[in-house]
Amino acid sequence: MTCGQIQNTKAKLNALRPTKQPKVTKPGTRSKTVDERERLQRTAKRLSVIDELATGLNVSSTSDELRSDPAASSILSTGSDPHPSLTARDFEVGGTLGRGKFGRVYLARHLATDYVCALKIISKAQATTQEEEKLIRRELEIHQNLAHKNILKLLSWFHDDESIYLVLEFAPGGSLYSKMNKQPKGRFTEHQTAVYIAQLTSALRYMHSKNIMHRDIKPENILLGFHGEIKLADFGYSVHSESGFRSTVCGTLDYLSPEVAVMTLKPGMSGGWYTKAIDQWSLGVLMYELLVGKPPFEMKDMKSTQKKIANFKGKGIKFPGHVSERAEELIREVSVTPSPYVCSQ
Repeated sequence: MTCGQIQNTKAKLNALRPTKQPKVTKPGTRSKTVDERERLQRTAKRLSVIDELATGLNVSSTSDELRSDPAASSILSTGSDPHPSLTARDFEVGGTLGRGKFGRVYLARHLATDYVCALKIISKAQATTQEEEKLIRRELEIHQNLAHKNILKLLSWFHDDESIYLVLEFAPGGSLYSKMNKQPKGRFTEHQTAVYIAQLTSALRYMHSKNIMHRDIKPENILLGFHGEIKLADFGYSVHSESGFRSTVCGTLDYLSPEVAVMTLKPGMSGGWYTKAIDQWSLGVLMYELLVGKPPFEMKDMKSTQKKIANFKGKGIKFPGHVSERAEELIREVSVTPSPYVCSQ
């Protein structure tokens, strides 16, 4: 939410403020103007808090930090081509940090500079089809063009006969999913959730301004930096789209938007498409999971989950008693607000 949008909201509030002493009304007969004023007041207050969190955090830009670090700058790539001199022998590889479809991520140290990083090793043997090669190539192209304090930095990459190596910024806080599970009640407080959502919103706004969709927002793909700040990661499903329309079905089941869920139920259908608004949908699902400890559409089997999401019309989400009315309203607004995503049925 930009300062201009917040000022616009405040201007609406000022226009609604009465110039005279308001008349006393009986309970249950309040005017629509009063209801609208109170709703805007609640929304303005909530948006102001999120805006302050997004802009007031004293966390410097990742790119600036890396360029000012001599150790990091020695392994930074200057373009889209692989690093001209890096090899696997230049790194001491430690324990596993995570794993994916094509490989694993390890804690590593650049021997010449002692710079600690994460090293993603993708096996060429496992990427056997042209489509899989295309996904890996696209991940590299997209990730190299992203520079935001809340997006994990791709420092460099290189390859040999067996593997492709991605040198990544190390996020010592681990994944948001792991941290959530370690909380006393398996969920975050509303304040913690607000901080994380504000930072993720900033990262997504930046990506969308570059016509890039992430398409796989979930706690497992969100890491935590040295200051506990969000680091959005894993761009394997991300895509750059000038038209803004896509039809490829991808993502994680619990976070699929309704139009993509319809496409999974009818794989042979034609005319289905979606836009970057699917990331907004996932943001609402993430808010719910961080506050409750589980996703809102979780069912016993995959088909039931797909149907529940596909049939969602703004109702049917149950909120536990500990979730405040303001948090519930915000999640519903993110999930229900009209947006340009469509799926022909």
